[in-house]
Amino acid sequence: MKHKVSSCWTQGVSVRDSLSILTDLARRHAAKSGRFANDLMSLLDRQDFRGIVDYELSYLPSDNPVDLANARQALAFFQKFEPLDIGVDKRTVAFEKFIQSEAQCKATNESLRCRSRPGYSIPDLPVEMVLYHAERKISHILGDVPSLESLDFRFGPGANTTVKAKASSPRFKLGAKLACSSELANSVQCLLAEFPAWVMLHAFEDDEDFYRVNVEIDCGKLQFVPKNAKTYRSIVVEPILNSVAQKGIGTYLRDRLHSAGVNLRDQTRNQSLARSGSISDKLATIDLSSASDTISIELVRTLLPYEWFSFLSRFRTGKVRYHSDEIILEKFSSMGNAYTFELESLIFWGLVVGACKVAGCSLSDASVYGDDIVVPVEAFSLLERTLRYCGFSLNLSKSFASGPFRESCGTDWFLGIDIRPFYQKTLVSGETLFSLHNFYARGFDFESCRYVREFIPDDICIYGPDGFGDGHLIASYEPRTRKSHISRGWAGHVFDTYVHRKVRITKLLPGDYALPAYSIYVLSDGEESVKTDHFVVRGSRGFRRVSIYTLRSGIFF
Repeated sequence: MKHKVSSCWTQGVSVRDSLSILTDLARRHAAKSGRFANDLMSLLDRQDFRGIVDYELSYLPSDNPVDLANARQALAFFQKFEPLDIGVDKRTVAFEKFIQSEAQCKATNESLRCRSRPGYSIPDLPVEMVLYHAERKISHILGDVPSLESLDFRFGPGANTTVKAKASSPRFKLGAKLACSSELANSVQCLLAEFPAWVMLHAFEDDEDFYRVNVEIDCGKLQFVPKNAKTYRSIVVEPILNSVAQKGIGTYLRDRLHSAGVNLRDQTRNQSLARSGSISDKLATIDLSSASDTISIELVRTLLPYEWFSFLSRFRTGKVRYHSDEIILEKFSSMGNAYTFELESLIFWGLVVGACKVAGCSLSDASVYGDDIVVPVEAFSLLERTLRYCGFSLNLSKSFASGPFRESCGTDWFLGIDIRPFYQKTLVSGETLFSLHNFYARGFDFESCRYVREFIPDDICIYGPDGFGDGHLIASYEPRTRKSHISRGWAGHVFDTYVHRKVRITKLLPGDYALPAYSIYVLSDGEESVKTDHFVVRGSRGFRRVSIYTLRSGIFF
């Protein structure tokens, strides 16, 4: 008899029981994985989870896509399973990776500084030509440095050095202690002039009858968050004033890139091109290791106009604290800086444009989304050399320039067929099994759907159509009508689903004084505006069952 999860939809079972369920599920896929079956079944029989997370598939044109999809799914149950213990200290591994990235940035900084010294000899002329075209393209995209009053500032969703993640909402942030990095200190007065209501909240009258605001000079905090079963990911928690300014700059850079044909609000172009590359073998997909952690200071100085380099430098955080140590960064920005994603996209797009121009191929099939890059195969070799010269490292297990497989932006294509698996990241629960069931349902694998339902207690199983999240199982269901709907002439019906109860804090907070001004400000920003409940913070308080009205006549249509 199979072990069932708890009747509480969100409650996970133990690590041991989770691994037992996942192993059971993985065996079904491993047995149907073709040439990989013996290896995968052997690893599962020995419970060699270290071998499973380290296992790398190869892709041959003669492979059956179904075999590959099963092999990938057998591995995916464990590769990002955060509670899995494979005998490594994930935090130590992540910190060592951070130090390694810093050493890489230092070497790049020293190398690029040599370019401006007398007697410098060009080691690779085509690479220099790529950098030349990249500089010109980036300068054209950026245009003039914007004034502060033209930027749309806002709070991001994450923590700051003076605000914990569990209190990450505008109401808490408006009342938190003001802090900025030493780089921003000289410009903080100009920045605060953009937020009169916020300033008045923190202002105090001194002995000379002047109003003043205390701003603490702080450095970033180096922290680590889960990434996969082998390591954590390093992030830098920024001072609150840096974070607000970076968010405004990031939005501006995103708009400038969009005007140049790079849409960072939509991943579908990268996904479509990756699919095309898996069929035609004419497009390469590139993924970089620790891309944001290897954007060196001198690379930004080299590729961006000086005015922009100076402008961005004013709002970066150049020093981080880890335990009792302070580290001066060799990188320009990291994950946690709210304009890092846009900056890296800008840099990689400039390099892609340069490589395509020098290689003499069209840009019509090139695209970037962060460090996910799609480029014509003819430009791949030159772009790879340029990226290495600029201090980046290709993730060889996720970069493909030949063969039948490509991956980009969360899609994995084998000869035009998406074989992306479902990744289990947390303890197995009714909620995660609902998501797995619906993953199978969307792939029309109804046999696997039935198998997953055997692990779910009958008393929490509810059913409904696709398109409304994973709070219910996608399967045939009995539509319900209400008398009030019929009397009004409504033709639809209702079904039930589970939703998380949001954590909503309504007690009075110091930041409430400035909240009306902030709410009006962010709602006037147009396309980037998102109507959010400022009383909601991260996390959830259990779940509840709700009814949803729909006009759909089937589970998919």
